[in-house]
Amino acid sequence: MKYAIGIDIGGTKISLVLGTEKGKILARREIPTRIGMKTKVCIQELTANLRALILQSDISPKKILGVGVGCPGAVNSKKGTLPRSPNLPGWAGLPLKRILAKASGLPVFLANDANAAVLGESFWGAGKNSRNFIYITVSTGIGGGIMINGQLYEGSGYVAGEIGHMSMVPEGRKCHCGQKGCLEAYASGTAIAGYYREIKKKKVSGAKEVGMAAREGDKLAIESYKKAGYYLGIGLANLLNVLNPEKVVIGGGVLKSAHKIFWATMMKSTRQHAWPEAFLTVRIVRSQLKGHVGDLGALALVFKNSKLKTKH
Repeated sequence: MKYAIGIDIGGTKISLVLGTEKGKILARREIPTRIGMKTKVCIQELTANLRALILQSDISPKKILGVGVGCPGAVNSKKGTLPRSPNLPGWAGLPLKRILAKASGLPVFLANDANAAVLGESFWGAGKNSRNFIYITVSTGIGGGIMINGQLYEGSGYVAGEIGHMSMVPEGRKCHCGQKGCLEAYASGTAIAGYYREIKKKKVSGAKEVGMAAREGDKLAIESYKKAGYYLGIGLANLLNVLNPEKVVIGGGVLKSAHKIFWATMMKSTRQHAWPEAFLTVRIVRSQLKGHVGDLGALALVFKNSKLKTKH
């Protein structure tokens, strides 16, 4: 049996897992993400927990193939440095690969979190046995990963898969990234809460609260999901027309609480805006990995890169 360590870095928390090549998680630790002036403290906590995870397991470090790290932003997987990210101020330029390799004594592999997730889906999820597919996460924001001919496509500047920042409405709603009219500004959990707040004139904490209202029959909440689903469908249609994948896997927190109208409207809009040949040859499915996709994606980075090394 082969083992790996996965680290999923988010805007609020960081999880560390020890797992097997079969996708079974054996141990898990979690620490808060500290940003800005507290970044140095967070890195110290991260390396301490990484060492503890290795030492407290009954597995010989020789059997652990490496450490995979998924994090937001345009991660340069070759250099192993963190990019500028709106969610991680104070982390830009951090030589995370070098730091974690020194702390663990293991090879370290970095990638954008959604790119890691598409690998996780290809190893153990809905993307298994699919060589051309797209993973999309719909949460506070919208991200994605692209698999072409069985290989992760990162792009020349490591920004491939930034699905949430496709331009949907020129000079439209302001997006968190600073641009206007992005898909994320129209179809994310943040957008759903924003629609409801605008028409209801009521402060809401997020899409989860809108989901509860929708399930109780609130027509304005249902309308908010319909609007987001419509725009997500246009975004999907664009992807189908450009890449013509065999499968699209959709995950993320919004699907957990969304009213059924969200998925139904998304599918209707996709069919309406995509070329028939592209729509009829794709399967659009929900993620099977759900809340574990970040952890499993980070583990998959190790197993994928280890396979590539053995081939050369």
